[in-house]
Amino acid sequence: MKVAVLGPGALGCLMAALFREAGADVSLVDYRPERVARLRLQGIQVHTLEGGRLVIKAPIGLGPEVGPCDLTIVAVKAYQTETAARTLPGLMSQGGMALTLQNGLGNLESIARIVGPERLLAGVGLLGVTRQDEGRIIYAGRGIIYIGAPSGSRVSRGEVAAVVNLFRRAGLSCQPREDIQAVLWEKLVINVGINPLTALLRVPNGVLLQLPEAWEVAVAAAQEAQTVAQAAGITLSGDPAARLRQVCTDTAANRSSMLQDILAGRPTEIEALNAQVATQGRALGLPTPVNDLLTRLLRAAAQSAPFKVG
Repeated sequence: MKVAVLGPGALGCLMAALFREAGADVSLVDYRPERVARLRLQGIQVHTLEGGRLVIKAPIGLGPEVGPCDLTIVAVKAYQTETAARTLPGLMSQGGMALTLQNGLGNLESIARIVGPERLLAGVGLLGVTRQDEGRIIYAGRGIIYIGAPSGSRVSRGEVAAVVNLFRRAGLSCQPREDIQAVLWEKLVINVGINPLTALLRVPNGVLLQLPEAWEVAVAAAQEAQTVAQAAGITLSGDPAARLRQVCTDTAANRSSMLQDILAGRPTEIEALNAQVATQGRALGLPTPVNDLLTRLLRAAAQSAPFKVG
């Protein structure tokens, strides 16, 4: 199986490096020629779970240099999805699949508008990985990846199993899920509580448990998201507050992806997270005041960068 990983961020570099180490035919895809040249020269540098450092020379190129592929993994930030999706027709072989491993909701729909829904897969990754610099990442937490065919996809169970096995051969814990839409929402429920609060307060995940006022807001955001999901016909299991507490405990030292973006001066994925809850809540006639406020605050945080003091 020939594989392309679209996006040289933290997750994209990790996927390309692990697949390459496992002997897969994989290429990392970027859109910036100067970065392609740098990464070809320096390779992907991975600080491993064991505390060591690997330098892996995975092939990297622009889209037209890489395709067509049997599987293209979309690993860009949610706000880059529409632009990245335009490269998919040249990357996907006849009958090839595209798998999104992105945060939030709306990514599948953006991709489907370009290539249709028939050959799409959705994935949820619960990994700890941090981008230090271009091509330099820290693999901080081994988690599970769920992969499944969303509504409208005609990817067979056998094809899903082949993709799952590809991830397993790369040393990743991976499972197929028939209810992948519910899994996407379950991760969203956690993200809308943790990500914006840690980004606004600039604290690691575990600190939220030590800040009662912040914790109440995080739980309220998660509960709103679960209510919206259930109203949309998505069955989610368990108490969102308990799941949120467990994740904050398990990832206490981690910096959320949104906090990493804020600290690096990059756009955040708020539009794919809390804004999605607020938008879908309005469509269903459900109030989502906490998610709406957090969306506005993160938008304001991004807009305020030119006015910061000190």
